[in-house]
Amino acid sequence: MNGRIKIATAMLIWGSVGIFGRFSGLSGLGVAFARVSLGALLLLAILVGKNEWLQSLPPLLRAKWKPLLALGSALALNWTFLFTAFNYTTIANAVLVYYAAPILATLISWRFLGEKMSAKRWGLIGLAFIGVGLIMSGQRIDLGDRDFVGILLALTAAFFYALIPNLGRFLREIDGKTLTFLQLAVASLVLAPIVAISDVGEPVWWAVLVLVAVHTVFALYLYMDGLKEVEVSEAALLSYLDPLSAVVYALLIFWEVPGIKTIAGGTLILLASALDLIWARGS
Repeated sequence: MNGRIKIATAMLIWGSVGIFGRFSGLSGLGVAFARVSLGALLLLAILVGKNEWLQSLPPLLRAKWKPLLALGSALALNWTFLFTAFNYTTIANAVLVYYAAPILATLISWRFLGEKMSAKRWGLIGLAFIGVGLIMSGQRIDLGDRDFVGILLALTAAFFYALIPNLGRFLREIDGKTLTFLQLAVASLVLAPIVAISDVGEPVWWAVLVLVAVHTVFALYLYMDGLKEVEVSEAALLSYLDPLSAVVYALLIFWEVPGIKTIAGGTLILLASALDLIWARGS
């Protein structure tokens, strides 16, 4: 598969992640830890017989430990907040707010990587946050309201998701399998102390195994390997397959019909992010 097909396939798989997260019987923290820890072990079992691969890890870790630590931490926090959001609000609310991430990625690129920001892009950032506000306006502005809390959790997850493609720029020379393993392994180490003192629920193992093998190892490998062949902006454009498919999956499985404000706000978020990427590619 070429890079575009790899990323598109990963996005369609990730669109169903909220479904299996709910089926798993675990808290958001539990789902995140199961994905990263079991995913790392599964990938290690696949790769461990390759002596050259094992020998390449120590110098790689010495040279790239800072971006690898940042990338793994971003992944761990991203998934923890996102899966917790699924347990508080509808999948449509969570994923549409979560997809403010490309706009946040643009802000991060501007602030820390020196990318230029035009008046049009600032306007699109404003449009995206109007969309977030619309979705939030459909809820009571109250920390006692589960939907409101879920939306805040999804927005926090979006921030950490926005870090991932920017951090990936510093690791492009690492092959997809190795980068996937290291990302999962670091995320496991970040979450392990928190999981040790938390109640994460009783796992439904078939759903957990699907999340680990399909949604984590396979889809993350496709995504990270695809990033080596396409620009971050193009990968982000393809990422809209994720929220759109997630809304459809939630409608079919849980009969979660999104409200008017959720549809309107989500449309503004996705439109702003898509236009930002299209204009960036045309410049």
